[in-house]
Amino acid sequence: MELDFGKELGATEPPLGQRLTLYIPNKDRVGALIPNHDRWAKEAQELLTLIGGGATAFPPVDGTWQQPDGNVLWEQTRVIYTFADPDKLIANFGRLHEFLHRFGRETGQGEVVVEFDGRFWCIRQFDSAREV
Repeated sequence: MELDFGKELGATEPPLGQRLTLYIPNKDRVGALIPNHDRWAKEAQELLTLIGGGATAFPPVDGTWQQPDGNVLWEQTRVIYTFADPDKLIANFGRLHEFLHRFGRETGQGEVVVEFDGRFWCIRQFDSAREV
């Protein structure tokens, strides 16, 4: 079947193909609830909106994380994504880096994860505060 999908739908812009997803858990590395979790999720969604022109956040979903001692931590995780505009991603890359490392430091995460273009990245060592 030959079909110009965008043309048939009346799309005026080419598709954005690289999905950028942030995972914002509601607990720290030892299982304590994160104060102001909604504020962190909102900040993440606002940042992704700058990068993709809009963002979608799922309601909290069940997540698990295997702690270094082997125990499994159950948490509620907000999954927030956008389809990145390459120029906006590059322009906001410093802000993305700063947010992810600040989230990890300030909420006591064992790791912070990011999914980009079908690849999953884990950050386990967080930078100290830096200018954006």
